Amino acid sequence: MKILITMGLADRSLDNFITPITKIGNIDEILIVRDTEGPKINKVRYITPPKWSIQFPILKTVFKFLILLRTACYEKPYLIHGFLLFPYGIMSYIVGKIMRKKIGISLIAGPVELYMPRGGSPIGKYTYSKQLPKIVGINKLLLYAIKTSNFVTVTGNFTKKFLEKNGVDKNNIFILPHVVDDRFKAIKSEKIYDLVYIGRLAKVKHVEVILKSIKILIHKIPNIKVAIVGNGPEEEYLKSLSNDLGLNNNVIFKGYQSDVWNWYNCAKISILASEREGFPYSVIESLSCGVPVITSNFGDVTDVVKNKYNGIIIKHHCEAQQFAIAIDELLNSPQKLEEYGVNALESIKNQDNKKIITIWNSILQKLK
Repeated sequence: MKILITMGLADRSLDNFITPITKIGNIDEILIVRDTEGPKINKVRYITPPKWSIQFPILKTVFKFLILLRTACYEKPYLIHGFLLFPYGIMSYIVGKIMRKKIGISLIAGPVELYMPRGGSPIGKYTYSKQLPKIVGINKLLLYAIKTSNFVTVTGNFTKKFLEKNGVDKNNIFILPHVVDDRFKAIKSEKIYDLVYIGRLAKVKHVEVILKSIKILIHKIPNIKVAIVGNGPEEEYLKSLSNDLGLNNNVIFKGYQSDVWNWYNCAKISILASEREGFPYSVIESLSCGVPVITSNFGDVTDVVKNKYNGIIIKHHCEAQQFAIAIDELLNSPQKLEEYGVNALESIKNQDNKKIITIWNSILQKLK
């Protein structure tokens, strides 16, 4: 059996999503249409557009669609699957319908993917802790594609319930949780930092809320130490804000780091203040290292972060005061911090490739 996939995922995400599928016995080859070749994985072959076309987004997308169609014609895959609804899921849907093949779509970012073509996804409009707008206009076509595909995978129950509410057959929705590799594990390490944020420095992540919460705490915990690991378009703004808030002795910006597992292990708590996410790897990575998570309520995250068990969930991402209270609560209770750390490891012990393989076997069984 051959599977044809198109995606725009980074190498690490590609590896985590695709490797488990290669372990399924009746999968002979996975063909991936992508901008560039990715990591070497058994049974995987990459098919890419001309290198020069990558500089032109629209032209690149056209090339990938034509390559997807041509590959489907010649390779005759059993299933055509797209990771991210727009444009990859839609490309897979169109080619699948033309070739009369089974069609699958993976939503990685959650419900916001259904709103993307109509005005993009501006900050503040699709906050997952609030009621999402009604699906209208061209976005109904995206919803129709999901409804009439053979199956859709999501990263958690929040997205699953959203799709069900909008008329998608629950029997066609599969929750495909994220997994991480064995480098993410608890090791004995000095806890240099009280808090660590690991991720892109983008507006949707609201790292400024984390900085404001630290400012609130300074009078109670003057020596609090925070590491910001990552880069992105908000980096200079956040550095300037940190300086304006007088946090230069408390907050250190470390930029991109490849060994992020070590950064979790040298921190007491990891923190996220996103307004929306699918399911960020940083949550599973942190819990796998035995580090509790303080996070905003951005949807699928509540499948694994349980409030007052392995972390603390803040209702709204913009509540700096509530983040400050949660940080203070954990840092001033070593016993609770240790307990949450133990629970963190317990909560993800079944999040592994075996579980992903089982889910994909269920999907393929359904398609027969």
